[in-house]
Amino acid sequence: MKEISKIVVLMVLSIGCLSQSYANTTTLGTQEQQIYKKYSQQDFYTINEKLETDVVKLIEKNANSYKYSFPQLTENLNLNIHYAPDQVFKTYTFDVGGGGTMGTYSSYAQFKNAPKHKLQSIETGFIRNINQVTLSGQAIYLIQSYYKGDSCVGAYQIQAYKQQKNQLHSVPIFQTKTKKLDTIRVDYDCQYDTERKGDYIRVSKDMKFIDIKLLDQNIKPTGKYLRYQKTNRHYQYVGTVK
Repeated sequence: MKEISKIVVLMVLSIGCLSQSYANTTTLGTQEQQIYKKYSQQDFYTINEKLETDVVKLIEKNANSYKYSFPQLTENLNLNIHYAPDQVFKTYTFDVGGGGTMGTYSSYAQFKNAPKHKLQSIETGFIRNINQVTLSGQAIYLIQSYYKGDSCVGAYQIQAYKQQKNQLHSVPIFQTKTKKLDTIRVDYDCQYDTERKGDYIRVSKDMKFIDIKLLDQNIKPTGKYLRYQKTNRHYQYVGTVK
C-alpha cells in the first residue's frame, strides 16, 4: 500500500507540474497576443523599437520563454528566432531599421540554464543560422548574419563564439596567412545578389570546410572561394576552391 501511495503522489505532482507548465505557456501566449494587437495595425517602422522593448521585457520576466516560439511575432512582426544545435542558447533578432534601403537589427542571446533570464546583446546583423563544431574539446558556435547598407551594398559575416557561464564570448578560430580572427566578413553588391541566396559563405554539412566567396576589386564575385579547413584547434586557410 505504501508503494501505491508513493506512485499516486508522484502522479499528482507530475500532473501539477504539467498543469503549471501549460498555465505558464498560456499566460505567455496571451501576453504575446496583447503585444501583437497593440502594434499590428500600426506602421511597423514607426513602432519597431517600442516593439523590441516590450518583447525583451516579456522574455526576461517569463521563465518559460526559452521554450516558447512566439508564433504571432515571428510570422507577422519580423521577430527572428534561432536555437543553437545543442539547445544551450537561443537567439532573437529584431528589425529596428527605418524601412529604407539600409537595414538595422538588434540581436540577443538567451541561455537555457541561466539562473536569471536577462538577455545578452550580441553585436551582429540579421542572424541567418547557427552552426556548431568542437575545437580543442570545446563547443564553438558559428553565427552567420548579414547587413544591409545604404543603397545596394551590405555584407555577410560569420562569427565564432564559445559559451561560458551563460555568456557568449568571441573566440579567434579563423587562422589566415598572418593572423587569427573571430569574424570573417565579406561585402556584397545587391546587383550580384538580388535573391540574397546567402552563398557568400558556405559551411559544409560535416563542418570540415568553411568557404568565403572571393570578390574582385569591384565587389563582383569571381566564382571562387577562400577555403578554411577544420583542424583540432581552429579553421586554417588552405587556398582557393571553386
